[in-house]
Amino acid sequence: MRVCIFWWFCTLTALCSPVGAQSSITVTAQLPVFLYQGDQPKLQFLLSNNSATEQTGNLQLELFDAIKKQPVDGWFYNQLANQYFTLGPGERYQVRFPVNIPHTFSGSFDWQLTLRIDSTQQQLRGQLKVINANQYEDTEPENEKKMKGGIVLIGVNQQSSKPASETNITPFSTQPVGQPVLVRFTIVIHEKMDSCRVLLPVSAGLQPTGNGVQLKKAKPRSIVYHPKSDTAISMTLYGLALGVYQWDYPFIARYPGEFLVPSCRLLLFNTTRRDYRTGTSSILID
Repeated sequence: MRVCIFWWFCTLTALCSPVGAQSSITVTAQLPVFLYQGDQPKLQFLLSNNSATEQTGNLQLELFDAIKKQPVDGWFYNQLANQYFTLGPGERYQVRFPVNIPHTFSGSFDWQLTLRIDSTQQQLRGQLKVINANQYEDTEPENEKKMKGGIVLIGVNQQSSKPASETNITPFSTQPVGQPVLVRFTIVIHEKMDSCRVLLPVSAGLQPTGNGVQLKKAKPRSIVYHPKSDTAISMTLYGLALGVYQWDYPFIARYPGEFLVPSCRLLLFNTTRRDYRTGTSSILID
C-alpha cells in the first residue's frame, strides 16, 4: 500500500451512507462515539479494494460546525485533510486524519469524507459530539478526612505462554490499539459509610469491556450497577466499613490519538453527603 500525503487545511468526522457513484473501493469509518474538548484523535477510515486491479485515488476530509454549517478545518488544525492512496487487488488499509479538538468548542461537528477515483466520486457523512468534561479537582478539607485515593491507568500485557503482566501507564507512554487497559480505583474509608455513588466518565479513546468491575481489595455489602451510557459508567457501593477498597474497570485501547481521561466523581453518603473528585489524566494510543 502506498500513500502520498498532500498538505492542505481541512477536517472530518463520522460515518453515514455513501453519496454518489459507487466504486471498487469501500470506506468504513472507525471513529469514537464522542470526543472531549482538547482531545487529539486520529480519525480513522478503513479502505478496502474489492476489485482484481490496482486502484489509485484521493481522500478529502472536511469538517463543519453542525449548527452554523461553516467550515472549522483551520480551527481544528486538520493539516492532512487531503491524502492520496494506491491499493493493490484485495488490499485493505487504514487511513488516519489527525485533528485537534479546540478547548473552546462545544456541541457537534459534521464531517464529510470524499473518495475520488478517476471520474468516480463517493462520500461518507456523519457527526461527532464534543463534550465539555468537568475537570474541577477541588475538594473540601472535610471530604479528604472521609476518603483518600485516586485513579491509576494500567496496561495489561497478555501472552499465551505466560501470566498477564501489568505496567503503569504514564502520560508519555504509548498504548497500541487493542491493548487491554485497566482503570484502577483506590479509596480509603476512614469512617463507616452507608453508600458511595461512583460516576466515571469514559475516555473517548477507550472502549469498556465486561459487565462490571473487578474487585481487588475489600468488598462492600452490595453493588448496584446503573444503566450504561456511551460517555460514563456509574455504580453505587453499599455498606462500606473502614479500610482500603480497590477495583478495576476493564477497557480496550480502541481509537488512535491522545485522549483525556476525565476526573471521576464520588458521592459519599452517611448523615450528610460528601462530594469528591479525582484528578484528570491522559492516554496516548497508536
